[in-house]
Amino acid sequence: MFAAVCARYLEIAKKQVKLTLLINLLLALLILIITPVIFGIRNLDNIASAFVLERFVSLIGIVLLTPIFLPEQNKNIAELVESKYTSHIKIYLIRFIISAIFLFILISGFIFIMIMMSCEFDTLRFILGTFATAFFLGSVGFLTYAVSDNIVFGYMASLGYYVFNMFNGSKLKNLYLFSLGKNSFTEKYWLLGIGTAFIVTGILFKYNLRKIK
Repeated sequence: MFAAVCARYLEIAKKQVKLTLLINLLLALLILIITPVIFGIRNLDNIASAFVLERFVSLIGIVLLTPIFLPEQNKNIAELVESKYTSHIKIYLIRFIISAIFLFILISGFIFIMIMMSCEFDTLRFILGTFATAFFLGSVGFLTYAVSDNIVFGYMASLGYYVFNMFNGSKLKNLYLFSLGKNSFTEKYWLLGIGTAFIVTGILFKYNLRKIK
């Protein structure tokens, strides 16, 4: 029984990767490929490494997490999802989990490449810190998209918060995105916690809205 359930959800996950994630993954990879061209990632110290990771690599969180609800904008896909036995909330959770896993893998892979390029920093701290920033940025777009039902608003909310941090980040205190560059990690716990709350709220809002409709 357990094996059958696992097999079923694995099959759903494979379909969701093809349906919702493939293009976003390619775009995220493109951002990571462009990053060394723009900044250079050889022989960076702690501060310079944090700048590259938090200011640019973290943007892939927006790419991977914001558009999780996008397939339902296509009526044919929406009808297909609704015709399946698996509930919407499980589909949303599967998409989110897959996206978050790929986000972590891509960030970890990029950081290990930086280490191979003789960059010096605390590896685990920087992986988790960059993931927290990317996760929060994505969660802002995710929740905004869920509430507004407009993908453009989702991207604008994430990018707006990112830009605000660049110029007025000190006003945000625990929700400051670029704290690794200041050798502070406390903010990352806040970003992960609030980002998780945003994701849960977005999924529940979208699920309940569909039930009402």
